[in-house]
Amino acid sequence: MRSLFIWGKRSTCLLALLMLAPPARPIVSNPAKPQFLEEKIGSASIGSPEQRILAAIDHIRNGRLADARATVNALLLEQPNYRLAHLLSGDLYAMRTMPLNNIGAGSGKLATDQLNDLRKEALARITNRKTKEPQALLPAHLLVFAPSQQYAILVDAAASRIYVFKNVDGVPSYVTDHYATIGKLGADKFKEGDQRTPLGVYFVTSHLTRSYLDKTRGAQADLYGVGAWPISFPNEIDKSEGRTGSGIWLHGVPANTYARAPWASNGCVAMTNEEMLDIAQYIQIGQTPVVIVPKAEWVSKVEWQSRHDAALSLIDGWREEWESLKTQPYLNRYAKQFKSDDGQDLATWSHQKTLVSAGKRWSKVHLDELSIFTSGGPNPRLTTSFKQDYRSNNLDNQMKKRQYWQQEDGAWKIIFEGAAT
Repeated sequence: MRSLFIWGKRSTCLLALLMLAPPARPIVSNPAKPQFLEEKIGSASIGSPEQRILAAIDHIRNGRLADARATVNALLLEQPNYRLAHLLSGDLYAMRTMPLNNIGAGSGKLATDQLNDLRKEALARITNRKTKEPQALLPAHLLVFAPSQQYAILVDAAASRIYVFKNVDGVPSYVTDHYATIGKLGADKFKEGDQRTPLGVYFVTSHLTRSYLDKTRGAQADLYGVGAWPISFPNEIDKSEGRTGSGIWLHGVPANTYARAPWASNGCVAMTNEEMLDIAQYIQIGQTPVVIVPKAEWVSKVEWQSRHDAALSLIDGWREEWESLKTQPYLNRYAKQFKSDDGQDLATWSHQKTLVSAGKRWSKVHLDELSIFTSGGPNPRLTTSFKQDYRSNNLDNQMKKRQYWQQEDGAWKIIFEGAAT
């Protein structure tokens, strides 16, 4: 009975450590006389590496330390470079003879920054397990899919999580999600080298295979693991705001690690190699949006439908006013801070459009392959992309266009418009 009592207290302590609570008190009554307890053989949990690391935490919570040990051991046989599993393994061994005051206290000489990174990873995974919204609700950021867009990727920077949603008759349907790494200094990239991940709506532009990276990057290719999928940063609005940088990719991790810390990249979004390959199967080059938000917003189907309808109505109102030569209502759709892709401000743009409209007797505007995504955050923006077919008595023009909208005086206004790049 005394042995069971001591193990129960130690399991409670380690649970507090895993939840990153304040330091707990020593868990043996006389630390000067530690007791070495013989541990029985446990039963290993099955599932993905993340499911098993969380199962080990559950076993500790329930006082099943032998099962925690068996689960961690089995996980390390499969993923020998899983550093968080090694950390937990060290703690489980250390608990046999000593009290622990924090997760990783049994890790020996592990550097402080490495230990803190592993603690952050543990917290990110534990926190996500409590979050059920992706399966029960819809992402407010994926409002309108173009018919050709089969999937969309949503990156929640605050949660260090990447989600995949399928376009099911225009409605986002949850497919999968994985732990992900973002920039060392967080999100909202502004300039080259600031080690931040950009926020906004981007598109996957290409696939850089591992063999290609080996040829072009040499030894540095290992940083990207199984390969890389570049995204379109800086996009049109980034450039208009003076944001700089390049080489923002979705990619894997080096061979000597299973996963990186939540904030550890130079601005890219990194996943375990297995999970990057899982995400890759849903990527359409040139089509798949990657929506990176400071914090994901989840809404009911009714609320999502309302926002979806409002977004479509907004774009159709703009199209109808332009087509009907309602020049002033059309120009009222543009923000005071508006910029065109050729650098025109609102005054110059309005003057030009007024002159052009005066020479029209009729016009027809048709939009195809329309998509609408929102970046969220305290200052949300709508990103609209579409194929535009414009015809009038003196001009026929077809182009792929992109607009960025934001709130101004309580209404959505266009702050950038131009050819999609």
